[in-house]
Amino acid sequence: MAKTKQRLKPRKPPATGVVAASPPPAASPPMDETPMWAIWCRRIAAAVLGGQVSYVAYFPSDSVLVESGDALWFCALSLIVWTLTMATQPYIRAFRPPGSAEAPRRISALLGNGLTLDVLVWTLAAWMMIAALASCPPGNLRQATNEAWVWIAAAAVLTAARRLLIDPPIRAALFSLCCAVATGMAVHALHQQWISLPQIRAEYLADPDAVLRAAGVDAPAGSAQRMVFANRLLDGGPTATFALANSLAAVLLVAVLAPLAILRGGSVANQSGTNAGSGWSRVLLLLLPVLGVAALFATRSRSALVACLLAGLWIWIRGGQSGEVKRVKLLAGAALLALSVSGVVLVALLLWGDDEWMAAAPASLEFRLQYWKATAHLLWDHPIVGAGPGGFQAMYLRYRLPIANESIADPHNFLFETLAAGGFVGGWLFVSASIACLMTCRRTATGVGAVNAGATNAGTVNAGTVNAGTVNAGTVNAGTVDGAAGTDASDELRADSLAGETRVVSRWMIGGACVSLGLVWSFALISGQLPDLQASVFAVPAAVAAGWLTHRSLRHLSTAQLRLLGSSILLAMMTHLTVSGGWTVPGVAMVIWLVTGSLCTVGRPRDGGNPGEATAAGEGQRRGKAALVAWSVGAVLLLCLRFESIIPVQQSQLALLRAEDAARRGLLSRVESETRRAVEADDWGFEAPRWRSEFLRGRLVELGNDPAVRAQWVASLETSLDRAGVNPTMLRAAGEQYLHLYQCFGQTADLDSAERLISLALFNSPTDLSLVAQAAMIAHERSDLRRARELAEQARWLSALGGNVVRDLGLQQILVVEKIGLPARRRPVSASIKDRFRQRLGGSGEPDSQPNRNNETSK
Repeated sequence: MAKTKQRLKPRKPPATGVVAASPPPAASPPMDETPMWAIWCRRIAAAVLGGQVSYVAYFPSDSVLVESGDALWFCALSLIVWTLTMATQPYIRAFRPPGSAEAPRRISALLGNGLTLDVLVWTLAAWMMIAALASCPPGNLRQATNEAWVWIAAAAVLTAARRLLIDPPIRAALFSLCCAVATGMAVHALHQQWISLPQIRAEYLADPDAVLRAAGVDAPAGSAQRMVFANRLLDGGPTATFALANSLAAVLLVAVLAPLAILRGGSVANQSGTNAGSGWSRVLLLLLPVLGVAALFATRSRSALVACLLAGLWIWIRGGQSGEVKRVKLLAGAALLALSVSGVVLVALLLWGDDEWMAAAPASLEFRLQYWKATAHLLWDHPIVGAGPGGFQAMYLRYRLPIANESIADPHNFLFETLAAGGFVGGWLFVSASIACLMTCRRTATGVGAVNAGATNAGTVNAGTVNAGTVNAGTVNAGTVDGAAGTDASDELRADSLAGETRVVSRWMIGGACVSLGLVWSFALISGQLPDLQASVFAVPAAVAAGWLTHRSLRHLSTAQLRLLGSSILLAMMTHLTVSGGWTVPGVAMVIWLVTGSLCTVGRPRDGGNPGEATAAGEGQRRGKAALVAWSVGAVLLLCLRFESIIPVQQSQLALLRAEDAARRGLLSRVESETRRAVEADDWGFEAPRWRSEFLRGRLVELGNDPAVRAQWVASLETSLDRAGVNPTMLRAAGEQYLHLYQCFGQTADLDSAERLISLALFNSPTDLSLVAQAAMIAHERSDLRRARELAEQARWLSALGGNVVRDLGLQQILVVEKIGLPARRRPVSASIKDRFRQRLGGSGEPDSQPNRNNETSK
């Protein structure tokens, strides 16, 4: 029986034999050949994906820029990648996944297995768009849809990455690009920390007003706004191209973890005698995490440092060789390493750290708890869709705790941010997608482990080298380690062909990133809006060097080691985002989407044999239909994005830029025409009519309350309020415009309108100290002394909460509510709440003494 089995098994040619000595492999039927258009589309998809990595490095769309439309072109690129990938997937895929012979009509045979994850993430994205539409009003439709497109981009990138990142060489290229960007960010951050920020701080100390004017900040001397600005400038950390230091810290984690994973993989390979890395490359690799850690300390992000420590331990523990005996040693060593690292970090912080920074850690965590509690109250009132995408910042003010004083853009937690954007339905979809992701990741890891184990036992894996041109007998190319073990000669030739195309795709991905970098700088030169040139002189070469060095090392790592790197990055970033914002910031989230896609790939399929002619025709039809559906869906989404979002937002913003330029040159007629064009270009945006109303208010004051100008101003102001929805910030700004006119002309109608708008703003932001005081002064002007005193007592009570110095009534500014005349025509006249209370209501104007006040303003 053994002899019979031996005869049935085809004999492999010897290692020194000639492949031509064996019978040539049978020609594949026409349907087996991948069309050239599909191959080129897949290469372009990889290039665009690599280009996105470079693009978000310069345009991360941090903070509230997503709501303003800054990420719309990023969303367009994401949809292009998805369309090219899904339209070619039925042709790139090798006919059927393993086990598909029993169900040849399954859709997974065309689009890949693990479709549950794809369905869930796209359902979540669709629900976010539904929530955006359903939450307006009270939200603003433009802001809501702008953020909803980011959720669609997330689904597009994730599902495309699951199919583009199947092969280890492509994953290695992607991780090297991410590490290059992160290293460049680290160098940029250190340049800011040591050169740029000290220079700006010196300029501010010499002339604060000039720096404030350059930054476009209205903060009078002695105001809380100026104190907050000064604290953030003098005590804050670098941000590189981001708006917030915590967002930068999330990306810097990649610069630390990628070299550590490479070095850990190299140490394990050294123990087995298969590592070919040189000593100088290891020394250079050691410099990368040093830069990353230094930049992390500069950002002062405690959550990022903790996340980096946890992920580093994960790499050290999981990166070792398996075995029960060694596992005990690894765990013991991990505990010792954790204590050692913790001790070193603690001592370093005590010796060289900022005492105020460390002492503020409990308060920082307390602020997060306040954000989350307010978000829970918001969800209790709006359980279905929450605040909707882009609506959290406006709706949060209604639920902000009295002790809190900040206006935040997100809840500083990825789960609460998802719940706030999509309600409990969105949260349930996100949790379901996360579970499906974990199951798919585990199933993929188990399959890879089984393949690697089987190949190793058969003596067919040469893990230390990558064969660039031929497949020797008894070896498997490292780029195709995911393939099935024990293939015959024709399978080896086919695997070599696939590996060659895989290397081409990885080069296209790197080339796309380089082209994107060149285009960014070209457009910057043309527009005259250059990035930080001094920092880029150091950051760009460092990024290129880091990318080359890490790619040189990553392409030799096994699939398991690449998965370890991906899992460590995902662990670190999600740990950081547990207490930080950035979940919907493309510059941060892009890395999470790509890493998740690399961990949850659809898997490499196997050839199901040579089907008959009738089956081949059916397969061809199904592939064509699947590709046609992908092209159609992608085209519809891109058309909707372009005509409903990109064109209106871009035209409105360009018109506003022209209006601002005309205003600086004194061309008033052109300002009026450009602002009207900006308002008409975007029917959903409120920024253009708000800017126009500010301009017309200035003209109204200059012309002495001209009726025609007043009619235009009222129309523009009402348009901005109608489009903005229930936004306390916009309502207050509109009320203050009426108060400015009341200061100039003293008309009772303006005071009535101001009272109505300020009262509505106060209803939707009841814990705003200065808003309460402003309402009190309006009530006093209208001779409603009882309400004025009630509001004044409420303002004093709010000022005493939390012991925060920025709540001091002497620092909080409000508009003077009285007719002033000519002195108010240049700009509205403001004064401190303390002075206005003393002059109008009597008494000191201050609450009871608070000896424990602090100046904690933003952590």
